Amino acid sequence: MLKWVGIGVGTLTVLLIAFMVGSAFAPAEFRAGARDIFIVVVSVFQLISAILTIALLFAVLYAVNQINKVAKTNVMPKVDDAMVKLNEVLDSTRALAGNVRDSASTATQTTTFMAERVVSPIIRVSSLVTGVRAAATTLARRDTSDQAGDNR
Repeated sequence: MLKWVGIGVGTLTVLLIAFMVGSAFAPAEFRAGARDIFIVVVSVFQLISAILTIALLFAVLYAVNQINKVAKTNVMPKVDDAMVKLNEVLDSTRALAGNVRDSASTATQTTTFMAERVVSPIIRVSSLVTGVRAAATTLARRDTSDQAGDNR
């Protein structure tokens, strides 16, 4: 196929060059007539190009219209469904975040309560018992050291 296209383009090129060389040696009336014929041929090609451009424009407009129709009937409902599901997920995530926030607040309050109401009194009692024990130990040693000193 490409071989025949190449042969056709080559033949047209050779004929065009031969025509231009022949026109150079031809009389002025022939050149004026050839010029007029080429103007008509170029005008016909321009007319064909304009018609094809208009046809392509209508084809593009039709394709855009069809794509728009498909988007409205198929894509948009699916996007809307996805948005509904996404909103549900976001709502459940917000609820979970609220629960986590409440749990953290409860844990903080429980820790504070335990530190203030339970641990502090135990520490005070433990300190008091340790102090009493240390005092008793000190007093008990003093009594034994006094007795040991008396024996000397």
